[in-house]
Amino acid sequence: MGNNQKWYYDEKQAGVDYLDPEIAREYDKEHQKFRNFEDETEAIVQTLGITPDDTVLDFGCGTGGIALNLTKNCKKVIGVDISREMLDILEEKAKNEEITNIETHCAGFLTYNHGKSHKVDKIVSMVALHHLPDFWKSVALLKMAEILKTGGKLYLFDVVFTFNSQDYQKALGKMIQEMRDTAGDSMADEIEVHIRDEFSTYDWIMEGLLVKAGFSIDSVEVKADNLRGYVCSKL
Repeated sequence: MGNNQKWYYDEKQAGVDYLDPEIAREYDKEHQKFRNFEDETEAIVQTLGITPDDTVLDFGCGTGGIALNLTKNCKKVIGVDISREMLDILEEKAKNEEITNIETHCAGFLTYNHGKSHKVDKIVSMVALHHLPDFWKSVALLKMAEILKTGGKLYLFDVVFTFNSQDYQKALGKMIQEMRDTAGDSMADEIEVHIRDEFSTYDWIMEGLLVKAGFSIDSVEVKADNLRGYVCSKL
């Protein structure tokens, strides 16, 4: 469900076009060059204390690398993504693996309508919030706070810039080269698109947005120079 105000942000796919079926189909293969979804999921389960009684919402779930693994550890997963093509792949994998405790919604951070559903225990968002400009990040975080139970946990992982602004050219060049060395030219090209067309922000801005939206930051995980994982509690 969207918003009928003319000034409301038109949430769309920024940067790499994961609405393109061919790009969506290549997502898993490309990201498995530098990610292990099972290990990432296990770390999230331990960090957030996810239990078999929990309902977990995954914002920006994509093809389900995290969401489908989470289904093994909780009662229910709600997967939300703006790309119908990505969700089709997730749903096909869920069917093949006979996973039944997941529901999907084709929507964005701003357009997802949780309705009168029960509030969730945990929210996970992996490398997705950068698709929104900073003000609209704050609106999305306010929505997450509304959906979460009091005391519920949020794990937000994203590309978050940590360099001094004066050093941006050197820092971004290093970031692109490191991805090229790790995962090849195609993923380095995606990083270039990310920097040019998407909306990663500074760490000090992200932390302010989280606090203003009603979260306490329990811990910050430093994954690499410009990768941060925020473990937060709903106040």
